Amino acid sequence: MVIIGSYRIPQKDLSLGISFIVLCALYVASINEPQSPYLRNNSYIPEANSRSLLSKNEPHSIHRLAENNLIPVNQAPSPSRHETALFWHIPKSGGTTLKRLYKCYGVSIAEKFGAHVQHHENDTEIIAFTPWPKFSRTTYVNVDVSNKEGILHAKDLGLVPSEKADIIVTPLPEFALETLFDESHKGRFLMLVRHPIERLVSLFYYLQVATWEKTYRPSWKNTTLLQWSKRHSKFWKNFLVKKILGKDDFTEDEFLEMMETVRKYFVVGLMDQMEESVKRFNAVMNFNVENNTAYEECMVDFFKNPDGSGEKKNSNEHPKVGETCPDIFCHECFGSYSTFIP
Repeated sequence: MVIIGSYRIPQKDLSLGISFIVLCALYVASINEPQSPYLRNNSYIPEANSRSLLSKNEPHSIHRLAENNLIPVNQAPSPSRHETALFWHIPKSGGTTLKRLYKCYGVSIAEKFGAHVQHHENDTEIIAFTPWPKFSRTTYVNVDVSNKEGILHAKDLGLVPSEKADIIVTPLPEFALETLFDESHKGRFLMLVRHPIERLVSLFYYLQVATWEKTYRPSWKNTTLLQWSKRHSKFWKNFLVKKILGKDDFTEDEFLEMMETVRKYFVVGLMDQMEESVKRFNAVMNFNVENNTAYEECMVDFFKNPDGSGEKKNSNEHPKVGETCPDIFCHECFGSYSTFIP
């Protein structure tokens, strides 16, 4: 932990290992203080004097979208005001499991399928509907927020002001935040993160067999992990940073601004601690989980199976990182991470 807090990032090293720096920062921000008021009072509000994760002592500016359109993490959920959550679905980081869990709860969710289930593509007003009430509590909002066109349509219909959606799930966080939210309708930002190399190794094997995905890549079966990583490293390097900032090139000042934004405005969960992450998200979204039969049933189904394992969704068995990822892969394709490991 101390290394991140005191290490001064040289400009020449900025492009090396940023994904892992961000992951470390998110990790610290999410679980570094298990006895903080966030956990004790079930409101998840961090200590006012908590130490900054940045290397400099002076305050950094906050990304304008977060300052204008998001509720800071140190502000408790309002019992009288609807607060829409924006969940950033990062590939192969537990997002599909989280969506299915909230569908199990019956939470109203705006995602990819809402506009297409029962043909709601041409609706002229926002509605929330339960397509299979006899079999499932799944509740959709009739929009598709998986692409820019769908997000713009959701804005035209007044998605966030309608208060029909409890949670919006999208792979385009910066565009959705700017388009759907404003100073009068601020939201909560949620994200699940995973070790970047584990995420990419999982993606490499998953898309070799995922015939149902638009990004299905059977040709990857004929290449090695090292060859693939060298070929695609430019796209995936600094993936989280680029998505948050909404651009591919950024300065050190913009990177530091983003780190401060994550610390103050993003509610971060960890894929390998999914149950705890879900409890944090529920607290921030002010979900009523006491004496809630649906919640209790879903938590048991997903996290307390008889064999002690949680239910795995959208998963694909593949060799683990330690079995297939030689040191040269980590060093040549994603930079040397050892300097930044907390």
